[in-house]
Amino acid sequence: MRVLCGALRPRAAAYAALAIVVLAAPAQARPGAMHLTGGGTATFSQLAVNVAIDPSGSASGSFECLMAGRSAFVLPPFGLAHNMIVHATPTAASVAGSVVTFTGPGRLTMDGTQKMDIHVSVTVDVAAQSFELTVVEVGPMGIEYMRSGKLTLR
Repeated sequence: MRVLCGALRPRAAAYAALAIVVLAAPAQARPGAMHLTGGGTATFSQLAVNVAIDPSGSASGSFECLMAGRSAFVLPPFGLAHNMIVHATPTAASVAGSVVTFTGPGRLTMDGTQKMDIHVSVTVDVAAQSFELTVVEVGPMGIEYMRSGKLTLR
């Protein structure tokens, strides 16, 4: 019996070591999960996007769109003089080929003083390097094309 127990100890130690290695390994992304990232200067705004898309259709991350300075020509129709900033948190998304559509709550800041809770829908075409932001409470902002930077889907 003593010989048998002694033979099992190295095997038990090997299993324990394997368990430690497996449990200590970093978590991997779920199969089928996608990640939309990127940003830069677009037709009339500046953009930053970082959206993780789960195969279940849920999403997380952030979306930022700034219209100011070089895009001042889009502001007067909204009664604004300086800037319009959209901050959003994607909660749902879908991917069809190179096109990602996501939705979620957000915050619209206008000329730095007016703030309003909003809901957004954003469609991004990575192949065309374009996007369209729709603020549900206001309407679509129009399709924009990236002028610098890049949008990537992995």
